[in-house]
Amino acid sequence: TAERDLLKEVKAAAEIVLDTTDLNVHGLAKEIIEIFNEDGPVQLRLNVMSFGFKHGIPIDADLVFDVRFLPNPHYVDALRPYTGLDKPVADYVMKWKETKTFYAKFYDLIKYMLPQFMKEGKSQLVIAIGCTGGQHRSVTLAEKLVRDLSDDFDFTIRAVHRDAPVEGMENEED
Repeated sequence: TAERDLLKEVKAAAEIVLDTTDLNVHGLAKEIIEIFNEDGPVQLRLNVMSFGFKHGIPIDADLVFDVRFLPNPHYVDALRPYTGLDKPVADYVMKWKETKTFYAKFYDLIKYMLPQFMKEGKSQLVIAIGCTGGQHRSVTLAEKLVRDLSDDFDFTIRAVHRDAPVEGMENEED
């Protein structure tokens, strides 16, 4: 065919020729990684992002979890100016039975899913946890998830708090 004729010289000069006829996108990714990655298997990089729904869902999130059903420290005047990075807020969020039950089930789900994503060759994953403003509940749970997963997995895991600074700046203006 015309395309093969046009590419004959390119193919002859190529050091590597990869037949993609029977490959899907995952198979192609796996082949490319095996050919070009000299450092062994690609390690997963996990970003756990807290966010506020009132600021929009993160467009780069692979998994999104809504924790607005959990008790909200925003309604406790003494806790409102702080974030889930602060111990009093984290203690408040985690003291409730609803939070403990949710977190146990959530953690089990994530712990099950991560090896499945790794088996598929995924190199980066963003888990987004959202509450109303992205300051209290989502920050607390993102931090806890990162700590707990770091005990069980040996790859890069980090917390990113997209909206906590936005909330903090809004509170300073009040």
